[in-house]
Amino acid sequence: MLRVFRGKRLMVVEQRKVLTAACRAQIAAAGATVLGPVPSLRAVLRTLEAGDADAVIIDINVDVGTILQLTTLFEAMGLPFVFSSPMSANRAGYVLSDGRKQLRKIADALFGPPGASSTLH
Repeated sequence: MLRVFRGKRLMVVEQRKVLTAACRAQIAAAGATVLGPVPSLRAVLRTLEAGDADAVIIDINVDVGTILQLTTLFEAMGLPFVFSSPMSANRAGYVLSDGRKQLRKIADALFGPPGASSTLH
């Protein structure tokens, strides 16, 4: 389990299905709540109004105009976010998958490197 996710509310912004059931299950097993998928800026605003998110994962395939508006909003709010891809071809970035190694990279980017008590099980 990825303990750093415990108690966190993660918003996943995607316009096409990226978040798989297996990935959602891994995040939920770590104790996090997945908000989304959230497909548009309007839906992001509704989600934020309904309850605060602790961090955001943005699919890189979201249209550029929406990405620019989202990043401006999240930066102004101080809300951590990363861009991810459903593809593993780009090993330099973040891959939203059910792979623990990939989820660990996302967790580290959003919440900082793990402490002594943050381990994979």
